[in-house]
Amino acid sequence: MCGILGWHGGKRPEDRIRFGKALDTLSHRGPDDSGIFEADGIMLGHRRLSILDLSSGGRQPMIDPDSGSIIVFNGEIYNYLELRAELEKKGHRFFGNSDTEVLLHALNEWDVSALSRLNGMWAFAFWQPDRRRLLLCRDRFGVKPLYYRLGDEGFAFASEPKALLELFPGHRAVSEPALLDFLANNLLFARGESFYKGIKVLPPAHFGEFDYQTCGFKMSRYWDYPESADGSLTVDDAQEQFDDLFSDAVRLRLRSDVPVGMTLSGGLDSTGVLTAASSFSSATLTSFTSIYSERETGELPWAQLASDAVKSRLIPVAAPDDQWLETLGQIARHMDGPGYSPAVYPLWHLMKRARTEGIPVLLEGQGADEALAGYPQYAVLEMIAYVTGKAGLRRSVSGMKSRIAALNRTFSLPWVLAWTAREISPAMLRWHRNRVGFHSLMRSGLRLPDCSTQSVSNVADPVRTRLLADHARLILPGLLHYGDAISMAFGIESRLPFMDYRLVEWMFRLPSSLMFQGNETKWVLREYLRKHGQVKIGNRPDKKGYPTPAGQWLATEQGLKVERMLLADNNPLHQWCDPVKIRSLIERNRQGAMAADHHLYKLLSTHLWISECIDRRG
Repeated sequence: MCGILGWHGGKRPEDRIRFGKALDTLSHRGPDDSGIFEADGIMLGHRRLSILDLSSGGRQPMIDPDSGSIIVFNGEIYNYLELRAELEKKGHRFFGNSDTEVLLHALNEWDVSALSRLNGMWAFAFWQPDRRRLLLCRDRFGVKPLYYRLGDEGFAFASEPKALLELFPGHRAVSEPALLDFLANNLLFARGESFYKGIKVLPPAHFGEFDYQTCGFKMSRYWDYPESADGSLTVDDAQEQFDDLFSDAVRLRLRSDVPVGMTLSGGLDSTGVLTAASSFSSATLTSFTSIYSERETGELPWAQLASDAVKSRLIPVAAPDDQWLETLGQIARHMDGPGYSPAVYPLWHLMKRARTEGIPVLLEGQGADEALAGYPQYAVLEMIAYVTGKAGLRRSVSGMKSRIAALNRTFSLPWVLAWTAREISPAMLRWHRNRVGFHSLMRSGLRLPDCSTQSVSNVADPVRTRLLADHARLILPGLLHYGDAISMAFGIESRLPFMDYRLVEWMFRLPSSLMFQGNETKWVLREYLRKHGQVKIGNRPDKKGYPTPAGQWLATEQGLKVERMLLADNNPLHQWCDPVKIRSLIERNRQGAMAADHHLYKLLSTHLWISECIDRRG
């Protein structure tokens, strides 16, 4: 994992200085080494986090001595050993042991056809001097970020917008369409734009080519989700195939020349990753779990249970009660935009502790909920499909009662009712959003983007339809962005077994009927846990996610400071959010109104980003 930067258009001696300063803004992503290549009007820069081949053989920019092609690469190719063996049979010679060198040779051998062979996460730039061709590419799901800018000063790309803002300091302004997408719908990068005007995002599963004659940038998609589910899968087949694919996804992600650890919440996903990893490691694994203070242990009992089952070392990491406001400002700078979840605060401290412990690689459970139907909306859709698809009123009513009882144990009744309303009557949810949701805070007259309240309960496979939308557009992109920004703030490589493309393709071929068994969500994962000695976790009925005490934070003296900040006359946030409505929200939060604290957090995060990154040029 690293930071990359490139610029075609800088030709003056002072441009090299600008480029070096811009590359330094990515030093947190690559604290171990740096390098710059310059020739023929192009500059390529790299900040290195050494994970595979810690020698100079893994340095970048990396040049192939035979073809002259050059690569800067951020990420990991987990199946690099298998690809290397295949390339060696074709006559390729290797001088080091890094996955970067394998990727460079794979592109030389197969060009963009190599992308279908890669199992990993990546953002890279591949420069072929003889063809005057610059190729950019991002992994299938956008685990690794890649931004670009095309303007009067040329074409540039970077792992983070802050590098482009340092390179072109006169172009720092809010992208209003991107900000409104976020404020209205919690969407990130929905239009292919960052939160900064003029800085674009290369979409996941795309490569792009910069044309030196026309100075244009053309993008092409190289991967897509499976078109339909596999109705022939049986229960036994599903369990066996999941076990094989999931175990192999974890096995590949344990490849490293530095220590590897785990994040652990005590939920199904992270426990599954830890359990699989323990079967491949003879050493004692180290896991980190978040707690909110020494008094409030949160998920610690469940995490301890999961850790004890595989005899791993568990380190609880407390997020200090008195540092959240100051820390959120730092987080805003690293995220290069606002966020909708205060869970980034405990994650920040967890990543910080992992780096202190000398563990620069962590395996995480991100990506399972959006593919194995772990959120309440999917279970509600399954319940509706059950009721409307069964013959016989008595059986439907009985089945619905048992499903509602199970949903209440897992998610709590208010969430179940909210999502049921969404699917039965989208108009009702629009009314709710306009009255007490975040839309109610927006200034009148703004042209807000469509808030995506269309029901999918009447389509052929409603669960799969919702999963595809959430995995590709609505939920997961934001979570992946936050995860990358927070982990890389401390030079931590976060690896996600549930994002292995083979496993994702399989999960999206899994019929909805096999995602829910016996009123249980994420059934194949639960069966995996029960089969591998994590019976109590596998049977766990509730889903906590990452609950954060935002309401408690806002009730402190720092919370009063937040209120003053949000209501200040000169707050630029008031261009989009009505201060009178913000004041009303503050009063509702003091009365304990549902979701008011989350709305306030979203306002605060947006305010901090504008203050730190736009006004102060942080």
